[in-house]
Amino acid sequence: MERKIKIRALNIENEEVHFQIELANAVNSTSIDFYGYIDEFRSFGAELCSFPQNINHKIQYELGEQGNKWAYYILLRVFCYETNGYSAINNNREEPYKNYSEFCIMTVPASINKLGQLLKGWKMENEKEIEWIAE
Repeated sequence: MERKIKIRALNIENEEVHFQIELANAVNSTSIDFYGYIDEFRSFGAELCSFPQNINHKIQYELGEQGNKWAYYILLRVFCYETNGYSAINNNREEPYKNYSEFCIMTVPASINKLGQLLKGWKMENEKEIEWIAE
């Protein structure tokens, strides 16, 4: 199994988008449908382009919140796990329905920067899907 993130824009109406995201590492995979906006990933992508600024630099993308108010909760945390800069992306989902996945996609900073370029420059009106393969 590849270590990857694939995001699809399933339906675009005005500025609102129905997304599907798939995440996988060498052992686990998960996917979730959610709703957002046409520029949903632009600022997250821009932050990833300059990751890491130092060994303690952390970035996250968060949508929704835990609890009963939201139909979904997505949290992607990007961090260094080694002093040489080796990095990981973690997705985290918690209660209430015990339908969650949590695992890391291990990679190197240059690969995370490439993900940032993909997200920052994604023109989903022309390209409905992007896929990033971790190096």
